Amino acid sequence: MRKAESTATDLSSNIVVDYHEQHEYIQWIAEFRQYVQQHHLHGLSKRVALELRRVFVINLKTLVQECNIQGLLELVVHRPAVVIGCISLAAIQALFGDEVAKEKRQKRKITVRLGNFDKITHGKDLKANLIGKLVCVQGTVVRTSGVKPLATRMSFTCNTCQGVQTLEFPDARYIEPARCPEVGCRGRQFTPQRGVGFDTETVDWQTIRLQEKLPDERLDSGRVPRTIDCEVVNDLVDRVIPGDVVEFTGIVKVAQSEKSYSRVKTGNTMYLLYLDVNYLVKSTMAKDDDDTYNDDDSKDRTKESKDSIQITTKDLYAIEDVHMEPQLFKLIVNSFSPAIFGHEMVKAGILFGLFGGRRRSTAVIDRTAIRPDPHILVVGDPGLGKSQMLSAAVKIAPRGVYVCGSSGISTSGLTVTLVRGAGSDFALEAGALVLGDQGCCCIDEFDKMTTDHNALLEAMEQQSISIAKAGIICTLPARTSVIAAANPVGGHYNMSKTVAENLKMNTALLSRFDLIFILMDKPDGEMDQYLSKHVMALHSGKATTAPTFRGNTSQESDPSQPGRGVKPEMDRPLSERLRMTAEDNLELIPQSLLRKYIAYARQYVHPRLSNEAARVLQDFYLMLRAKHRSPDGTPVTTRQLESLIRMAEAKARMELREVVTQRDAMDVVEIMTFSLRDVYAPVHDYPGGRGQSQSGRGKGASTKRYVAELQRVAFATSNNMFSQDQLYKIFQEMQLPGITGGFQSFLDTLNHQNFLLKKGPRTYQLSVVM
Repeated sequence: MRKAESTATDLSSNIVVDYHEQHEYIQWIAEFRQYVQQHHLHGLSKRVALELRRVFVINLKTLVQECNIQGLLELVVHRPAVVIGCISLAAIQALFGDEVAKEKRQKRKITVRLGNFDKITHGKDLKANLIGKLVCVQGTVVRTSGVKPLATRMSFTCNTCQGVQTLEFPDARYIEPARCPEVGCRGRQFTPQRGVGFDTETVDWQTIRLQEKLPDERLDSGRVPRTIDCEVVNDLVDRVIPGDVVEFTGIVKVAQSEKSYSRVKTGNTMYLLYLDVNYLVKSTMAKDDDDTYNDDDSKDRTKESKDSIQITTKDLYAIEDVHMEPQLFKLIVNSFSPAIFGHEMVKAGILFGLFGGRRRSTAVIDRTAIRPDPHILVVGDPGLGKSQMLSAAVKIAPRGVYVCGSSGISTSGLTVTLVRGAGSDFALEAGALVLGDQGCCCIDEFDKMTTDHNALLEAMEQQSISIAKAGIICTLPARTSVIAAANPVGGHYNMSKTVAENLKMNTALLSRFDLIFILMDKPDGEMDQYLSKHVMALHSGKATTAPTFRGNTSQESDPSQPGRGVKPEMDRPLSERLRMTAEDNLELIPQSLLRKYIAYARQYVHPRLSNEAARVLQDFYLMLRAKHRSPDGTPVTTRQLESLIRMAEAKARMELREVVTQRDAMDVVEIMTFSLRDVYAPVHDYPGGRGQSQSGRGKGASTKRYVAELQRVAFATSNNMFSQDQLYKIFQEMQLPGITGGFQSFLDTLNHQNFLLKKGPRTYQLSVVM
């Protein structure tokens, strides 16, 4: 008998065969040794690196093609431990030669990693028939544990004769000696030796929980995603964090469940599947990874974005056909959620959030990251399609997470959860914002989660989530675009109130949104007719074609401009240029292709501002600064300028251009102006009317004048208490314009806005300091 021992520490597989030259294992080892010498040991630097790391990454496709072993791929799938053990032994012989017999076995350890195994197994297919087989699973990391030492072999001292024996722990299952091997000793009590001086080996060990990622066209996406626990050791630990999209290749194994349903006291019949990971690939494989994971055999692997979308050659031709469309911006906007009629400007803003701007940082000295992802908020009356647009955004986003505020989502569900594992160990479990890293996070019913808004402040501006709980202090990336939809308080948007008052939301959070769209359900005979035809066509199953518009039917059209229909295409407002008519011969982009188009643009297109585009954005920003420099104006900060730059880059990326043109900047200015029209502009037709007023940070002109006069009187009399008669007298003397509803309604508005506090019958206290 000859024992060919594999020293692959992560598999602990021992191969015992009757030695003869014609045995299949011996032939395999010879083939593998020749392969290793040809592909991994050419060049002195690579040999030195392998001697130091003792890790081989084998390209499985190349191995199958070049090794003369019949049915090698099937052998790898069904007998992975044997194949990996043979490759390990072949690598030892190729690297060290005859020296392996002269030194102790434990000093010559080789770990073999099988890469480029593209036979993906879905989560629902991981069942008992796959135990002991090699599989490859894709998914999102939702939980990671701490790194712990795991014993793979240990020495035991007999309590009777003090003899020492060493046992291997296959699959890290702890076992004790049954009897002492010394002659004449019958001792059965042993003391484990965990010290460094004994023949005890430990490896770094970590558990990872992986949540499956459903394929693009899978119709059962509504089911609960499966999760599987994965174990990594040695060089694979601490390579992923919650939120990473990864691909694990490993062997399916079983472990006893902690809960026992068996009546037998000596054993447990309930087992749980887990994955013993042999190789992992992060979808965002960093360029500074170890050379071990970037060897020549792995260079043919296509680098994927974090969304992990496979783009085939056929998809590239389809993307090229889409890119050749002359009205590309119009086509993409109308291909997004075609079931929703109109709202082209809102759709364009949401698409800006999906495409995003160019990721960059400041000077090399501090390397401060600049947020490239726009945040979009859609506020409006119920029944206008806000939730459907968010659902459509998640479906076409390369990586998207959808949550609903009315379903009881918590702060931990949005950010990070600390989960107590076995004993006193804590594990990090990712929330919605972390899972949406480098993608989008759509939050519906945004106004229903008021208690959890503070959790979004850091994630939306710094694009990271810091946690300091249970002795764990860390920061996780949350580079996601937040697209939210909210209903106003009372069910209908009140133009006499600000956005913050309509939503009862923190103004600091609202200031982080790049675009805030106000949707109002206003009766319009012609628009209602087109809308009803569109809905009837959807429910009747007929092909939906864009209606023909005659005249100015939208909110954004300006009836003061005559002869608009004869203007050149580029001189027409963006809202009209985006609107489809019956004359447009545009074939809408399918949802699956649009998803891959966005993934391709985010990965390969990184536009930069041209001088002309920068001048347009700068002039618009300076105009806003000058316009809101007065006391009644809304302060404009550099956040607005950065928002303009982000959206201009997203517009250029949408058309697969590396340069932001002047037209891109002008279109972005139009969309920004459209969103500011109902948000920032003051409304004088309502008592105390004001626009966004910094989302509740400013006041209408009439209200400001009246409160300023009250403050002047209070300062002169050293008394900030006013009777209702005094307030009415000042109101009549000032003759404020734009006040409707009478004095009592105006007074109730001031009280509701906390300018005046009611202290008793017909008595008010001035509480604001101007």
